Amino acid sequence: MSDLNRELICEGVAFNHIADTRFKLGRISATLVVPLNRRTAAANALLSFVLTRSCRLYPDFTALNRKLSSLYGAALYPSVSTLGDLQVITIAVAGLDDRYTLQGETVSAELAELLYNILFDPKLVDGHFSDEDVEQERRQLIEMIDADFNDKRTYAINRCIENMCRDEPNAIGRFGMREDVSALTHENIMSAWKQLLNDSRVELAMLGSADPTRVREDLRGHFAGKPRKVTLSTIVKNDVAEVRRFTETEEIVQSKLVMGFRCASPAVPADRIANTLMGAILGGTPTSKLFLNVREKQSLCYYCASRVNNTKGIMLIDSGVETKNIEKAEEAIMEQLRLLKNGCITDEELQNAKLAVKNSLISSQDSLGALQLHYITGVLTGQTLSPQEAAALVDGITKDQITELARQIKPDTVFSLIGN
Repeated sequence: MSDLNRELICEGVAFNHIADTRFKLGRISATLVVPLNRRTAAANALLSFVLTRSCRLYPDFTALNRKLSSLYGAALYPSVSTLGDLQVITIAVAGLDDRYTLQGETVSAELAELLYNILFDPKLVDGHFSDEDVEQERRQLIEMIDADFNDKRTYAINRCIENMCRDEPNAIGRFGMREDVSALTHENIMSAWKQLLNDSRVELAMLGSADPTRVREDLRGHFAGKPRKVTLSTIVKNDVAEVRRFTETEEIVQSKLVMGFRCASPAVPADRIANTLMGAILGGTPTSKLFLNVREKQSLCYYCASRVNNTKGIMLIDSGVETKNIEKAEEAIMEQLRLLKNGCITDEELQNAKLAVKNSLISSQDSLGALQLHYITGVLTGQTLSPQEAAALVDGITKDQITELARQIKPDTVFSLIGN
């Protein structure tokens, strides 16, 4: 069982303690949230990886890893993601929980201090981050962006989002644009570092069974004098004038069809869960309408799945198809959506979807990283339920609730990646 205790350190900075005694590790993280903006997205992404290579006290990869090893094999984890129209930068450090140390050391306090040094006291050479660190991380970040391009399913999904949200920040992507990463200068990265530390919303989190008192007070001492006013918002569009269509051609064997829809962005936890269930019934499980009918019965695609983004209020349905079947697949997908809107939901479909959603929520407790993601996402969206509390709401969702949300779905964009 895990519970969230949240305390505001100063304006724009909060400390979140998630007590959980099941793990032998503890995890401390700093999540910095800013509006997603092309001008800063690439620099923020690159910066997050550069910061975790070293700091002034441990000025190279070897020295930093020696320090981590001395803390019972601790590890640093940078990550970059998006949440609606926000860019979310997280740097986390995980190490042995205090109750398992051999000499009674307070590892958690050292991890918190190391995290602060990584963020606020990096290694600088002539007033900027070292050339070696920047270029190595730039190369790896470009490789990550290229990997998304080379995975044609991911590429097609991203292109649909880019076209669908072309006038919205969500079109940018978590790492920014490849060309922007290539063009970053030392000045850009230094500016991003200062702006991120001064202007982002900061969510500090400590997970595990260690006493949070010292860590909280240490972090309070570091952050209390750094209040910030941050305006965070996400554009949610409900009106669709017409369905827009985009087609690209590539040297691929299997064509891709991605359909983008505008849907509800519920503010109430139960409605968010109902929206998630709606997506699961339509195409989120092996027993969903799209899987059983479009893929299995009609054999119109190799895969067909839906995903709902509650924060942004969009739903994507993506499938791998033979080129000759693209129109038929689209028609079949729209027919299943029509049935859902008309309330054609069997008891078996509803039960299977509820089991899948509950399992996903409960399994988020299986690792500290997933648990942190659950709670910090909840904090940022105003949905601070524990996984157990969220799972408990699932059983109470009715077919009528799901049907009402399904009726709000509007087709917006169709993207086709056609094989030659």
